[in-house]
Amino acid sequence: MQVEPMDSVVRKKGEQGQAMAETAIFAVLAVITIFGILALIPFHRTRTAAISATYACAQFLSQSPDPSKATYNARKIAEEILDGDWSATFGAEYQIRVYPPAGRGMPGQCEVQWSAPVLFSGLLGINSGAPTSQVFVSRSEAWKAKWP
Repeated sequence: MQVEPMDSVVRKKGEQGQAMAETAIFAVLAVITIFGILALIPFHRTRTAAISATYACAQFLSQSPDPSKATYNARKIAEEILDGDWSATFGAEYQIRVYPPAGRGMPGQCEVQWSAPVLFSGLLGINSGAPTSQVFVSRSEAWKAKWP
């Protein structure tokens, strides 16, 4: 029967403790990474909805020769997009600004300011940031500029 030296027994126990410590650190890092990825989902969905609404608003703004009607239609389509079920942006805040063209053939502008909810903000002590804005400029086509 061969007896192992005391030195190798101590080393094996130390290696087991090291493996447990590494596993614990890896588990914590994995959980933080998963929560971070989940926190980005509402931000991305809110941004996507804002871009879609701003683009649609700009398209509708250039479709009518009457600036007041164009402004109304552009705001309405932007609101419908932001309120749609597909956007799934519960807790997001939006502000729509429509600047109609000053005259025939002049550019108009649509702006959507948005603020996404921050998940796990209570756990992390994070305040929601300043609103972000998305802007599209719309210029009616030349043939529409000739409308009365």
